[in-house]
This record gives sequence, structure tokens and C-alpha cells, in this order.
Amino acid sequence: MEVKKFEAPTLQEALETVKRELGPEAIILQTKKNKRGFGLMNKASVEVTAAVSERSMVKKKATESRISTDASGRYVALSASQQADLQDEMMDKLLNRAVSDTRDSVQISAQASPQVSLSKPRTAIRYAEIDADTLPTPPAQQAARPAGASAGRPINSYSNSRAEASSLSQSDPSDEVRALRRMVEDLKAQQDQRGASTDVSVFSTPTLQEAFDQLVVNGVDKRFALALIRQASFELGAEGSKSIDAVQDQIAEEIIRGIEVASPLEGVVPGTGVPTVMALVGPTGVGKTTTLAKIAAQAIRRGLRVGLINLDHVKASAFDQLATFSRVLNVPFRSAQSVDDLTFAIRDFQALDLILVDTTGRSQRDPASLREIQSMLDTIPTMKTVLVLSATTRDAELYDMAARFSLFRPQGLVFSKLDETTLYGVLYNVPQKVRLPLLYFTTGQKVPEDIEEASKDRVAALVMDL
Repeated sequence: MEVKKFEAPTLQEALETVKRELGPEAIILQTKKNKRGFGLMNKASVEVTAAVSERSMVKKKATESRISTDASGRYVALSASQQADLQDEMMDKLLNRAVSDTRDSVQISAQASPQVSLSKPRTAIRYAEIDADTLPTPPAQQAARPAGASAGRPINSYSNSRAEASSLSQSDPSDEVRALRRMVEDLKAQQDQRGASTDVSVFSTPTLQEAFDQLVVNGVDKRFALALIRQASFELGAEGSKSIDAVQDQIAEEIIRGIEVASPLEGVVPGTGVPTVMALVGPTGVGKTTTLAKIAAQAIRRGLRVGLINLDHVKASAFDQLATFSRVLNVPFRSAQSVDDLTFAIRDFQALDLILVDTTGRSQRDPASLREIQSMLDTIPTMKTVLVLSATTRDAELYDMAARFSLFRPQGLVFSKLDETTLYGVLYNVPQKVRLPLLYFTTGQKVPEDIEEASKDRVAALVMDL
């Protein structure tokens, strides 16, 4: 992984430098506004910290090394998505050719007698060249392109690699096949993660391109950012898409429309004699115990009678922490280490309105432990579950966590540690991915202050840095 910092007068110029230096698959880690001097001498700039994987840099260099001199200007003018598509096409051709040549070599070796020495050398990987006619039209030149102009011909392949013989051709054939298979799978995973390729026609104005870049910088998944831009462009039309204020307002409206929020306490009615039982589940270290105490405080403010149950018998501090919270909030507390303990605790709390259950934090990669917790919770037919995730976690891990904790059938999401992150795209990405409503956001360690009910306006404001 290569990490670099770039500074430019504007965010757009900084992103262009990132694309030029690190390629279209660079990941934006942080953006920061800098100011130097005072008054008339004040000079503002934007500092962008970006990272790129070694494999992405290899793809970038392999493609650029095969661009002819007359095509270099056209290539630089392409959007990031067009460059990424071109690099993927190049790598696909190289890998497909390598797999084909390696397969032929393996078949020849298998058919030959062990006593017979093959004098025919193994075929090296065939490379491709890119000239100006093979490149797509840059966004800035599409409107000026004459009707009927050539759309470009496929990338041409030729078989002689001259001095660029691949190191794969010097290894064992079975090793080649395995290495190439891993490369193909990695590239496919990267393409799936990036989602559908960006339709450059969406960026009909620089304003839309700038809005897309800003969403990605703020952590919105590229596929979801593209969908927001596409819908905003459709709603505003060609003229409306030229106004940055109109575009931002429309994107905010689309975010609000695409987010679902709910209150887990809305259906809890005091004095019914049938308590609502709610368990907080999630991976380790996301702050379930503190979040549970904050929700309990919210319920008490609504006049509800609350009880707390601890199922976390793995971490001793969880028992002590929840017991302390119960004394501060003046609510009853029980600890359960078995199904019978849980059943008895809930029976003792039948006169209450809300029973909150704190579960053991487990890794999403430990399915046996997850099923153990699920089996305990399933013994209570009225049990509701809420999934707690940390806003500081990367999207890929959050998607994986949500998928693996889906066995608990959660009814909503709580995002913790909003005070510890600077990118809020996950607040939009994860609900879009798992189709669950947002319930609460936690913003610190203080109980009961640092919690707020999720709202659509709040998500839009955080995601768009408004």
C-alpha cells in the first residue's frame, strides 16, 4: 500500500493530481483545509491524503507503458472511471492471453514422454498497445465530437513480447495457473467492489462531476454515489445540473428519500404488563454496553420502567460496567449465563415496560459463537434485536458484519463512535446495502448525553459535510 499527501488550491485540483499520480483506483483517506497567513495574505489550500494498492499501481503502470505518444494527452483527459475501465480491459486481455498460453504449455508438457526433451520454448505473455484511436472520448470532448466519428477499435494484440518476457514463463506451469487464477479473482473482486462501471454520460456538467467526487471523498460508496448523481441529473435536467447549489440540494433530497429511520421505543407503551425485550448484538469493541445504558436513559425519560440483563459472561468488565450503570440509572439488573438464567430474569422483570439485554461481543468470523448467542435469544419468542456497528470501521468489514449478524434478524442499526471518524459515508452505504432502518447514533462516552435518534436530515448533513 502506497500513501501520499497532495496539496492544491482546490479540492478538484487535488483530486486530479491524485488521479494522475496514483491512478483511478486511489482511495481518499483524509481531506483537510489549510490556511496560511492573515487578511489579504491569506492563502487557502486543500490537502488530500490518498492511498493505492500495489496491484492498482501495477495496473496503472502497465497501461501507461503501452500508450503511444500521440495518445498520452487523450488518456490523461479521461475521467477516473474511464481510465479504470481501460486498465481493467488491458489486464483482462493480458491475463486471458497468459492463461491461454500457460494452458497450452501445460498440455504439451503432459502429453510429452518423460524421456523426450521439448526444445520448443514456452510462449511468453502477449502484450497490447494503446494508440489514440483505441481510447474513449474524454468527457470534455464528447460534445464536440462530430457525428459519425469512429467510436474506437478494440485494443490490438500481438504475439512477440521482445524484451518484456514475463517472469511467469520461467516458473512451474502449475504455479503459473494458480498465480494467474489468484490475479483474476483479485481483479474480479476489485471490480465487484467498485460496482457497475461509471456511466460518463451522467457527468454532463463539471458540477455533477465535482459533486460525485465530493461524495466519494466523504466516504460514499462509488456505486451509491453514482446512483445519487444519476438521479439528481435526471431530476434537474441539463440547465439545473449547472448550479452547484441546485445539485447539492437535489442530492440531499435523494439521500433523505433513500434512508429509512425508526425509533425502537416508539411502540413501547407503559403499564401494559407485557414488557418489550430488546437485545443489542454486534462485534467486539463497538460499544454495546455503553449504548445500552444510553438507550435505557432515553426510555426512562419517556416514563418507561426499564430493566437490564447482562449476557456477557466472557468479559468481566462488562458485568461491572452494566451493574454500575444500573445503580446510576436506578433500574433493576440481572446477569444470565444460561438459557434458564435468561428465562428467570425476564420472568422477574414482567412488571416492567422495557427489558434491555447486553450480549457478548463476538467476531463475525466466529459463526459457532454467533449461533450460541442466537440459540439463547431464540428461547424468548418476543425478543427483538438491534445491530450495533462502529462508524470507524471500513465499508467492506461493515458489509461483512451486517451479513453475518443477519442470523439474529435485527430490526435496525445503531452506529456508534461518530465522534471518532471524519468520514460519514457509511451512514448511507450500509443501510443501502442491508436495507435496515437507522435507529440511533452515539457520539461519545458520556451517559446519557452522547446519543441521538437517527434522522434523515442528520444523515444528509453528515454525508455531504453541510
